[in-house]
Amino acid sequence: MANFMELGSINSVIKEYKPKKKLYSESYTCRILRQLDENDGLEISRTFRKVLFKLLKQNGFKNKGYCIAIDITAKPFYGNKNLLMVKGTKRKAGTNQAIQYLTASIVEEGARFNLLCIPINALTSVPRKIQEMISEIENTVSIKILFLDRWFGNRGYCRVLKLFRYKFVMPITKNDKLKDLGFQIKKQSKIKKGEYTLSEFDYTFYENEPKEYQEDVKLLALHEYDKVFFFITNIYNFNGEEYYSLIESYRYRFGIETNYRVDNIFSAFTSSVVASVRYLLMQISLIAEDLWAFVNFMIKDKKHQQPREKFKGKCSVLSIVKSRIRKLDFIWRPTITAVQFKRKMERVLG
Repeated sequence: MANFMELGSINSVIKEYKPKKKLYSESYTCRILRQLDENDGLEISRTFRKVLFKLLKQNGFKNKGYCIAIDITAKPFYGNKNLLMVKGTKRKAGTNQAIQYLTASIVEEGARFNLLCIPINALTSVPRKIQEMISEIENTVSIKILFLDRWFGNRGYCRVLKLFRYKFVMPITKNDKLKDLGFQIKKQSKIKKGEYTLSEFDYTFYENEPKEYQEDVKLLALHEYDKVFFFITNIYNFNGEEYYSLIESYRYRFGIETNYRVDNIFSAFTSSVVASVRYLLMQISLIAEDLWAFVNFMIKDKKHQQPREKFKGKCSVLSIVKSRIRKLDFIWRPTITAVQFKRKMERVLG
């Protein structure tokens, strides 16, 4: 069936359901959609998540604190690259152009819900949007630590995150200084298979500039698997073993990539050059994904709903980190897969 649940388009949905649901024509529907602005799509999302988390809370959803992933989601674009909503990106699916969104989601089994999605273009101040995003998210869930991609590993974003006093960890792109440091670490420390060494350094962005332009962070250099991985954080009171747990918890953020793959399952096709229409379709795909996650939450028993909650102890950053990497006595899997959920939704829609 060619509809939203099967990577369809607005036209395919209307074609599919117009006789049964007495829908308006495609031209009329598209004309109405073009009258929307970005705020309409955002408000629909906010209203949905307000209801979603209210229902979750009523059904035993625990909120001791979470690892929150903030990332840039890029949707490949093949049209006019001069459109304001289009940004250059690394090559993906045969194009260097994409529509980009700033996204935030919970990274934990049984609670992988999207929290916010904001469109960004060439004129968007991403640091300011991150400020707005964090302020809004903290009204929904308790943020204990933020996971970010290496794209955010610079002075500007570190300064914004430290301003909000949230703990963060992210990889950092290797510059000449870090490449040389990595070479020295590999030269000086010989490790066997299954072993690692972890070195801690004080790292300063723009260290040759005046003090007001600098930003200090903790640099972690992990030598493992004959490679050196660099991470930065604003956590200064961990010991070596705890820093390793922090890095492991970041590596265990596979839930972020899982969310993106699932999001692609629910995405709709469109050739529209109207940014608000594309943003609305993006929000609809995230809503469908969250409905799928909600259904799985509801049908799980108490042990499997939020299996890591019992390990969070006093809800400190360290306890949240350790609970994130603790081995469970089972492998968590959704009871209903995304594909099964799509099929059930097709039957519901008739």
